[in-house]
Formats: sequence, structure tokens, C-alpha cells
Amino acid sequence: MARFRFRLEANIRLAEQTLEIVQREFAQVVQLWNSLVKAFEVQQELYNDAQAGQREAGRNRPEELGIWQLFASEQQRRLVQCHEELKKQELIMENTRRILLEAHREVEKLERLKEKQTKAFQLAELQQEQKILDETGQVLHWRQQIVIQHG
Repeated sequence: MARFRFRLEANIRLAEQTLEIVQREFAQVVQLWNSLVKAFEVQQELYNDAQAGQREAGRNRPEELGIWQLFASEQQRRLVQCHEELKKQELIMENTRRILLEAHREVEKLERLKEKQTKAFQLAELQQEQKILDETGQVLHWRQQIVIQHG
């Protein structure tokens, strides 16, 4: 019996390797995004504390108000910067996710094609075997008829 050989096997291996690479890249991008989310949350707390200090100074220590205003302004600037970095990373993450989905689809497409071709090959092999069995049966029947006629 012949063995099935999928002519795009190398393509499947390359697609699987690409998928693995993109999966690693996506994991790194998500990890960076998570660290930026944490940094943003920390900066948000610092900004909130700076605003609270500014309000407290405005009520009870007017001589410290200018320092608190500068501190709050700097914390707000850093918060905006963290937010911008987070948004950029979200775009990168979405783009990487799209690439990951495309790579996954490519692997699935090639695997479905291989499965379809394997089934077609097996069916053709079964049909060939059946044809041989039918021919063998006919030959045996023919020989048996000859033996009966001459015997």
C-alpha cells in the first residue's frame, strides 16, 4: 500500500514556526502592557496623593501650597505620559493579536488541507484495493468455471 505524502508539509512546519514566534512576541507585548498598566495605576495614586496634599496645604498650610502645586503638576504630567505609553502599547498589542490570529488561521488552513488530501488518498487506496479484490474474485470465478467445465 502506498504511503501518503503531503507536498505542503514544509509549509505547515514553517507556518507552525511562525505561529510559535508570534505567540512569544504576543506574550512579550502583553507582559509589557501589564507592566504599563501597573505603572499607570501607581502614577494615578501618586497624582491623587499630590492633589490631596495640595488641597490640605491650601486649607491649612498656605506656605506649602506652591510646592504642592508644582509636585501635583509634575505628577499629572507623568500620569499623562504613562497614559500615552499605555495607549501606544494597546495599539501594538492589537496589531500583534491580529498577526497572531492570521498565523493561527494559516496553520489551521494547511492542516485542514492536509486532512482533506489524506482522506482523498485513503479513499482512492480503498477503491484501488476494492478493484483488485473484484478482479481477483472474477479471476477465481473464471478459473472455477473452467475447472467445472473440464472436470
